[in-house]
Amino acid sequence: MSDKSQRTEDSRYLEHINLNDKSIYFNRMTNMPANYYHWHQCAEILSVSQGVGIALVEHQQYTVKPGRVFIFPPGKLHKVFVEQDARNIYHRTTLHFSGPMVEHYLRDFPRQQTLLRQLCGQGEKARVFDVGDVQPVIEALLARFEALTKTDTFSISDSAFLVMQLMSLLPHQEQATGQNTFSVSIIRWIENHYQQRCSLEEIAQEMGCSRGHASRRFHEETGGTIQEYLIMRRIRQACELLLHTGGSVREIARQVGFPEYAWFITCFRKNMGKTPLQYRKTYAPVQRSGYF
Repeated sequence: MSDKSQRTEDSRYLEHINLNDKSIYFNRMTNMPANYYHWHQCAEILSVSQGVGIALVEHQQYTVKPGRVFIFPPGKLHKVFVEQDARNIYHRTTLHFSGPMVEHYLRDFPRQQTLLRQLCGQGEKARVFDVGDVQPVIEALLARFEALTKTDTFSISDSAFLVMQLMSLLPHQEQATGQNTFSVSIIRWIENHYQQRCSLEEIAQEMGCSRGHASRRFHEETGGTIQEYLIMRRIRQACELLLHTGGSVREIARQVGFPEYAWFITCFRKNMGKTPLQYRKTYAPVQRSGYF
């Protein structure tokens, strides 16, 4: 299997997945904490088998716990925050895959094809399912697939079949509901105001508390800072505009709320590992093609 691109201090938000020749990246992770915002150019299925934490996605906060499956479509910003210690060991499996390629192998299964588009298509919302009643079955499928990937007979059809099996085990409707926490209130406010000048004082005033209280509560609930989230949200929108509009870099910087052009370039390069123009040149052809 090809290695997943390494996360560095210079590329924190876009976790570009190098899918192997089977159009999939399968990873069983044990004893590993998590605490960062990111998105992928491909779809992701996250299955949690052990450990408790939180996930931030779609302006909602969800509990990360055993028997819960998260589905993140391409480009969907999310954060999983799990503080690991001797009493909270985090085990999970991630499955990143090419939606168009898997869909091709489901051509004789029209209902499953449609469901795949609904769950994993660009622009679809993230989904959270409780699957505790079938968790042993899911774990057995994942363990069997892991063993299969190490054989010479492993093929892309096996990847498509696993995705189809996992989809068949999901409830017909989402059962997990998001929580309206203090940090979620701040995230929602930022969602409506990130294009403008946002100060910590203004955010704290909107929340009816002091700057220190707002910062402390946000960090306790999310493992990050308000400023980190604000910059990340602006950069995420800038990436969308770079890929899907013809606006100049200076215009985009202004649209997403960076008051100073030079500061935008600095932040973008620090967090994406590329200048805005390099990012557009590198990813626009992929992002604009079909499914993704």
